[in-house]
Amino acid sequence: MKRDRLTRRGAVSRTMAGIAAATALVTALAGCTPAASGDGSNASAATERGDELTLQFRGSPMSLDPALQGTASGSIFTVLAYAPLIYQAPDGSLQPSLATSWEFTSDEMTAFEISLREGVQFTDGKALDAEAVKASMEYFLEKSGPNLSSVGPIDSVEAVDDTTVVIHYSKPFSSAPMSLTQTAMMGNIIGPDALADPESLLTTMDGAGQYTYNAEESVPGSEYVYERNPDFWNPDAQMWERVTVQIMADPNAVLSAASTGQIDFGLGSALFADAAADAGLDVAAVPFYNWELRLADTEGEINPALGDPRVREAIGLAIDRSAIVDALGGGYMAVSDQMVVEGNEGYSSDIGWDYDLDRARELLADAGYEDGFSMTVLDSGLQDADSQIAQAIASNLKKVNIDVTLEVDTVSIPSFIEKAETKKYEATIWASNGDVGNTYRGFRSTGTMTNPFGFVDDEMESMYAESLAAIGDDREAIYQKMSERWQELAYSIPVLTQHYVNYVGQDVTNVKASPANPVMLPVGPQPEYNWQPTR
Repeated sequence: MKRDRLTRRGAVSRTMAGIAAATALVTALAGCTPAASGDGSNASAATERGDELTLQFRGSPMSLDPALQGTASGSIFTVLAYAPLIYQAPDGSLQPSLATSWEFTSDEMTAFEISLREGVQFTDGKALDAEAVKASMEYFLEKSGPNLSSVGPIDSVEAVDDTTVVIHYSKPFSSAPMSLTQTAMMGNIIGPDALADPESLLTTMDGAGQYTYNAEESVPGSEYVYERNPDFWNPDAQMWERVTVQIMADPNAVLSAASTGQIDFGLGSALFADAAADAGLDVAAVPFYNWELRLADTEGEINPALGDPRVREAIGLAIDRSAIVDALGGGYMAVSDQMVVEGNEGYSSDIGWDYDLDRARELLADAGYEDGFSMTVLDSGLQDADSQIAQAIASNLKKVNIDVTLEVDTVSIPSFIEKAETKKYEATIWASNGDVGNTYRGFRSTGTMTNPFGFVDDEMESMYAESLAAIGDDREAIYQKMSERWQELAYSIPVLTQHYVNYVGQDVTNVKASPANPVMLPVGPQPEYNWQPTR
């Protein structure tokens, strides 16, 4: 797609309010030392600890090992037992956890210093110190798990003294603070005994978190049980004696379990949100998933049609986003027509996909596909409930004679990822979130589910490298250029932004999230960040 062919925003209705970008990174880069809220200890003084919190997740964890686990809501399995160095609060701000302060010690943003909290110990009884943090980070890097692309170009990790760690980067990495939160997993520090026996991390946990994993009472694939850690450094923040995560994939079963009190928190669906509210549940919803048709085979290795940028542009123009949003639950969805949603760093008001069937047909004819072509698309039935988004996309593409064969994985998220990495499918349906930098990091990771065919665009790579040494308005300008270039390439076709819809029972309160951090998790280093029992 040529630059002068950028499809301009039309009169597409956007139901979403502007999403506030996280400000915590700028604070950290300015050399400020974040501090926890002053009313932290007082918050728990009036809160009696609850007996048990019961949560739901759609499938088995990718792994119990933080180095191999995924992010978003799936991180529940690890964040209960592994505390992060830096905690991303529900409002998106970065707060002290196992680290009490942090800063770049080089103007080039290639040396990042972390000061550790004293008096912390792991489940194995060993003390948290710089050598333990160094060993845990090096293990994470060695395992090359799904979140490796989020932690930057680390050259080495240095234990300066007992309470000081410095991460040295081979190139500037302005996102260092965020990379050490519960989101990216490297900041969730693993204890020395577990690292001495890495195989143990597949069935047990050795962290410094609020809870300890009870392997004996847990039933893998069905129920995961966590007990309050008596040695956690801030007992005021522990709001529950026990936390249980139940595996439940059927959205009807989730709603029923939440409505009858079998679970206190469930991963919901926009389609059932009204029914949940009618049942007396609190429906917690924030913008999150930016759903896309990802055209992985951009060089036409197995499907020559996708190697033509005119074809990729035609696909983008053939999707009626507004109609899809209206059909699938418009109250908890919004049209998405570029790389990131409005309000995130890099969103540009000058670009966006229109719905234009005539132009789509013209482009296909110019590319030699007037009669259309066929393509196979992989979808996750666990993430895309009943494959409704996938079916809507396929129905739209049928209007321009593109026949989509859907293959739907309903086994597990790891199963979907394994299939997506095989290069058997020229396209997948998946979601991203965050700013342009975070989104592109996921797309560019060669050989993974997001980039199985190994696309590389030199212009995107150059701008991305430039963004890693910039903050504020400078980075925003770079990100906007990246958004424009990404639309020219049409490697992924955005469709809709799905709100993160969850059900909260009557026995739980203080469940918070924001567009800057939409993932609802029950634990944080201070009481004000934790889910609390209703009294």
